[in-house]
Amino acid sequence: MELTPYSPTDYSVTTTDANGQRLPPIRSRTDEAPEYRIHNTRYTLPPSNLARDVSDQQIGDIDSWPANASGGSGAFRSLVLTNQGRLVPVGTNLKGKLDTTHKPRFLAALEEYLYSELKTLGVEDSVANDSRLQVFREIFSTVIDDFKTYKPLLSAIKNEYEMMLTHLNDKINELEPLRQQLVLLSDQCDKKLMQYRKEERADMSLLKEEKKRLQQTIRHITNQNQNLEANIKRLQQEVSHQYELYRKELDSRKLLINDANDLRAQQEQRNEIKEGLDDQGMKKEDTIMMKISLKQARKDLDKALAKITYMEANYNDVVPRRDFVELEVKSNEFVEQIKALQEMIDNQTRELEQMRTQNENLKEDIQNIQREKEELSSKNESGHGGMTPRPAWHLAGEVIDGGVERWQSITANKTSQEKLVSLLNEFTGGGNEDNQSQNGPVPDQLSPRGEGEQVPFHLRSSKSVKNRRLTRRDVAVLIQEIWTERRISNNQDGRTKPLSEFVYEYFRNRYGNHNTAIEMGYSLDYACKRFKHNDNCQLFYQILCGEADEDIYHNTKNLIEQLGERVIKESETHPNGSVTMEQFDAMLKSFLPDKAANDIAELVTAAEKEQPNEEQIALAKLFSVDDEDNYGDFIRILKRQLNEDKQSYIHDVQEKIENSNSVNAKDMEQAIRAVNPHIRNTELVHIVQWIFEAKDGSQIPSMNTHDVLQRLQNGVFYRQHTLSS
Repeated sequence: MELTPYSPTDYSVTTTDANGQRLPPIRSRTDEAPEYRIHNTRYTLPPSNLARDVSDQQIGDIDSWPANASGGSGAFRSLVLTNQGRLVPVGTNLKGKLDTTHKPRFLAALEEYLYSELKTLGVEDSVANDSRLQVFREIFSTVIDDFKTYKPLLSAIKNEYEMMLTHLNDKINELEPLRQQLVLLSDQCDKKLMQYRKEERADMSLLKEEKKRLQQTIRHITNQNQNLEANIKRLQQEVSHQYELYRKELDSRKLLINDANDLRAQQEQRNEIKEGLDDQGMKKEDTIMMKISLKQARKDLDKALAKITYMEANYNDVVPRRDFVELEVKSNEFVEQIKALQEMIDNQTRELEQMRTQNENLKEDIQNIQREKEELSSKNESGHGGMTPRPAWHLAGEVIDGGVERWQSITANKTSQEKLVSLLNEFTGGGNEDNQSQNGPVPDQLSPRGEGEQVPFHLRSSKSVKNRRLTRRDVAVLIQEIWTERRISNNQDGRTKPLSEFVYEYFRNRYGNHNTAIEMGYSLDYACKRFKHNDNCQLFYQILCGEADEDIYHNTKNLIEQLGERVIKESETHPNGSVTMEQFDAMLKSFLPDKAANDIAELVTAAEKEQPNEEQIALAKLFSVDDEDNYGDFIRILKRQLNEDKQSYIHDVQEKIENSNSVNAKDMEQAIRAVNPHIRNTELVHIVQWIFEAKDGSQIPSMNTHDVLQRLQNGVFYRQHTLSS
């Protein structure tokens, strides 16, 4: 708050010729009312007779008190301050008792006026209120005017209080955004803590599931071992039984072979006898011997047949030797398999023991983790009220200029205290590390640029200019206000002045003098250089210096506003102005027919991410903008697509002119028409004029290819920026 400094008035003590002091002359009540200024606004104090009644004005100025305590001035109602901090008439606080208090008429009139004003405004309670303060300010001003001898001192006291109140209000206004940011960070930290708790619960669930799985595996392996042991016992019994059968069959085969050999020998003897009989003839004398031999042969034959029958009956199931050998080989193989299975069982038994040990260890670890979790939860609950959780610093990258990558670069290997300082510097613009590394400390005075024609209009000064040290938010809000005024001026009178001259006139009209306008111009120019990582500051500075076409801002802004108007108007036919993803996709395809399908899909995805917790898209929120001219993810994606389209457009034109050393206006026009045959004539003329326009406004006949491409980068050069008719 700016207050007019106190200067001696007619009410001050004056000096005589003899260097003595005398009282000032008494002035009439028709004198001018005193006034003071706050923020270039003049406030007039109420006249001194505001709280007087007619009788007081007619009789005199001020009564002596309590000299008239016995007089009749008690007709006025007196006020007292209650224990609850309220001013009430004496009569209302005496519970029907007679009010015998007498006060001067002037004091009674002031109390009467104070009570009536507080009651009229409804601020009788002793609570901080602007209306209540204004009433007391008027009463105090009246007292100052009537006590003329003490008026300079009382006025100085009042001014000091007013200055301190204004200073404290300014401090509150400065700290309010920071408090909101701290509240936001606190909420984000709480959300992150809840996320950690959810992740911890998920990890505990996974550990429990792992424990159950291991227990099932242990049971499964135990059952397999039991089955293997049962199979081993069964195979051992079968092998033993088969081995006994093989031995019996072997013995039977040996007996059968011996009997077969005996029969074969007997048969050979009979054949020899028969041959002898046939060769020599049977003699008569040998007939008896032949009969005896034949009888004996018959007995032997019966015995052999009986033995053969016995062997056939007893050894019919006997297998051949080769089968026995094969079975013996298989038996050996079974034995080897049994040994291998036994080793496998032993290994699995050892593994089972290890898994049981691991299971026991895991159980102990889970119990320890559970105890630690309970202890940490109890500590967290007990210390939650008095402890501040560790902030999620990566979230700051989503709100500062430059994004997450720049935040990581300026806070690498820093402590929490240093990160907090960096975050505060980003909000206030003070001590920015990027700026210090490039431009050194922020100066208090800025060097003049001169007053020549080549100097931008808002920087024409031959004296050093005070640097007002604008913060990043101050610059962003100021740029937004300038653009708003600029668009209003363009709509009313057309664009008749460069942006530099308009900025000077804007500051001149706002602050009322040339020096302040120049200071703000230099401060704005310096701040735009400091905060060049902000896209809005960088574009404004390029346009202000004449390096970029002003229509870049206006065309993009108009496209966003027109698209917003059409989309929001279309959404009015839907409940609550919200649409589904499919409906929003159809709207964009209808209003932006030049865009590719993948660009439309990217815009729809950005809108969905901007409102992640909503089933439908609230279209009005997508086009909302803050006081720094910042939009959400949807509009940022749209701007990025426009820039990508611009770069593709410029690349196609570059291929047409890259073989030429210099380019004139005609060549430029032919190249643009070859790339975009459907371009409007007005748009083509504007592009060519911007490329070949000199700083003094004249036209350059030809330029080299590099300069032409540089001018294209800073001009309005789009291919997919039109809305449907």
